[in-house]
Amino acid sequence: MSLAKEKLHMAFLNAYESLNPKQRIAVDTIDGPVMVIAGPGTGKTQILANRIGKILLETDTLPQNILCLTYTDAGVVAMRKRLLDFIGADAYKVNLHTFHSFCNMVIQENIRHFNKKELEALGDLERVQYLKQLIDSFQKDNPLKRYKGEIYYDLENLAALFSAIKREGWSEEWLLEKIDEYITEILPETEGFYNKREKKKGIFVLTQKGKEEVERMEKLKAAIQAFEPYQNILHENHRYDYDDMITWVISMFENNPDILLNYQEQLQYILVDEYQDTSGTQNRIVELLISYWQDEKPNLFVVGDDDQSIYRFQGANLKNMMSLAEKFEKDLVKVVLTENYRSVQPILDAARHLIENNEQRLVKQYKDLTKELTTANPDLKGLEIFPEINIYENEFSENVHIANA
Repeated sequence: MSLAKEKLHMAFLNAYESLNPKQRIAVDTIDGPVMVIAGPGTGKTQILANRIGKILLETDTLPQNILCLTYTDAGVVAMRKRLLDFIGADAYKVNLHTFHSFCNMVIQENIRHFNKKELEALGDLERVQYLKQLIDSFQKDNPLKRYKGEIYYDLENLAALFSAIKREGWSEEWLLEKIDEYITEILPETEGFYNKREKKKGIFVLTQKGKEEVERMEKLKAAIQAFEPYQNILHENHRYDYDDMITWVISMFENNPDILLNYQEQLQYILVDEYQDTSGTQNRIVELLISYWQDEKPNLFVVGDDDQSIYRFQGANLKNMMSLAEKFEKDLVKVVLTENYRSVQPILDAARHLIENNEQRLVKQYKDLTKELTTANPDLKGLEIFPEINIYENEFSENVHIANA
């Protein structure tokens, strides 16, 4: 072993020795499906880097045979920096990507299947222009059509809805069906908070609030039906937006099994960070990549925290973690990291007492899991620093207090 490689190997061993027992289980379980439930400050980035280092040092796997998907560009940079300390220049050969950059790589490598030479990415100003064009094309009876005031009032709402449809892979038919179910079944039967019905002469009729809710649902249906015309406008102008890349790659993988097989054979180990924040389409990419091992155990390693699913507004789906746990329940190794290196114990206890009110948690689905975080940082142990609750009149007052703190 050369002096440079020996130095890198020693760096990995030193980092590995600093891991706690549960972190080592996550790193050492190289083969098969592994789910790590990592709360805040428990060192998830560290175990991802250590795991990649261990795979490369203890198997014949090449760096380019590993795919690590993170949620942000900052996550990619942080991971690459840690790997440089372990494996040196080979860190640049490991496939470290966000979901979008991975899909962009697939598109570039298979550009003839996308006819992408005639397409350009959609700019922010162009998005506004095409959405205005869409709104102008609405028929007179469209509930989104406005003739006075701000006629483009729904522009941002339409942009957010179209993005969500692409991220989740929802179909127009499914969405309209669910809305109709809500109107015909759920809405008339709802009492209390919404006050959507009242009984007159033994017959339930919608109150004014109920009628307003139905009108809102009709506007939502009109917005959903505008999705295809919007996509047609993009196509006519040879444009695509950020969310289109993932749906394109999913379509290509589903319709071109030979191309999918090439990536399945190349990517022998797949790691996903912040798994609780993956959307429906992002999770579909992962499902397609591991579908090669239908009758075997895929080398899939996911790190997430169901209590930190903060991107639901961006399409994140907590069900992805639960579905994975159910699908590979027999072979899945579940590791819960409970040693926190960032916060004092009173903060951890307060956070736990709050989140325990949430019923959608993995620890409530699997009784063998426990998630009581404890302070592991020697410098923070024993410190009695309690959280403070401040109430402000408005957001401006809050910002002033933070700035003066």
